Amino acid sequence: MIPRRILLVRPDHMGDLILSLPVAETLKKAFHGCQVYYLAAPGPAALASLIDYVDGWIVDADHQRRPLSLADLASRMRQGNFDHLIELRPSWRTAAAGFLSGIAYRIGTSRRFYSFFYNQRLNLHRKSSGYHQTDLELVMLRALGIQVSGLMPHLKITDSCRARASSLLNLDGKSYIVIHPGSGGSAVDWPLEFYRALAGMLVDDSGLTVVITGNDDRLGAFDGCIDINGKTDLEALAGVVAGARLFISNSTGPLHLADALGTRCVSFYVDRPDVGPVRWGPRHNMENVMTPPGNRCECGNLAHCHCLEQITPDKAFKKVTEILKVGEDRAVIEP
Repeated sequence: MIPRRILLVRPDHMGDLILSLPVAETLKKAFHGCQVYYLAAPGPAALASLIDYVDGWIVDADHQRRPLSLADLASRMRQGNFDHLIELRPSWRTAAAGFLSGIAYRIGTSRRFYSFFYNQRLNLHRKSSGYHQTDLELVMLRALGIQVSGLMPHLKITDSCRARASSLLNLDGKSYIVIHPGSGGSAVDWPLEFYRALAGMLVDDSGLTVVITGNDDRLGAFDGCIDINGKTDLEALAGVVAGARLFISNSTGPLHLADALGTRCVSFYVDRPDVGPVRWGPRHNMENVMTPPGNRCECGNLAHCHCLEQITPDKAFKKVTEILKVGEDRAVIEP
């Protein structure tokens, strides 16, 4: 059966959804006239205005922003009249809802206790695959006879986003760098004091304005910087990062947002299969990922990992200045 209405299931973090976007774009190109929808968490669903190749969104949240109940989720899926479901973020709840909703073709992995809810199963082991997350998402399309890899996610900034950013920053067209020190806690963070030291170096030596973004009241003050931590929704943040000469961050959703919008990025990762750049790096800016020199991270508890302390603020400053010397404009990312 040729897919006509497809539901992609990715109701988790913004960065994960962004990395899955080549799946939606590939489907639109492979099956002319098909409609592609996402099941997404309420935060990442705000990306809708930046994506012109997704036809609709089901927000996985009730009026209290809790994930939908199994019955409500199955009802929403049934109302969507989908003929294909592709589980990019599998869970027993979404798998069961797809089955109960009567979606004819349900694609998922074969390694889970609830995999019997899928009638098209792929044997895929993600953690030790050695593939980038985007390529792991694209593997799911093999059930539809599509074999592609190496594709890049991209987003398109809107005039509304630019206007929000301009009003917030009030820089009158001056160049700036964005530093986003926080993360969602799923990876190792470069030390906050290192970010503060780097920001100080950039303020003193680059001649550029430094803008601090985030949503974390523990960041504290960054002297000499424009601090908009806690002051942006996704639309405003997109406008800010799209206008930046450079974006500096840990492995986090806003990094992938900046990367997909075409902004040059410097990022900090430990070298290990589960959270390292081979799987989770910024797709367009892999050459600007900084990892500690030497052996791979073998820390048992990432919450107590200090590997990134080997990347000093001086080393990061050198990397940033080298990138800035290349030129202000980065090539436009095309679909």
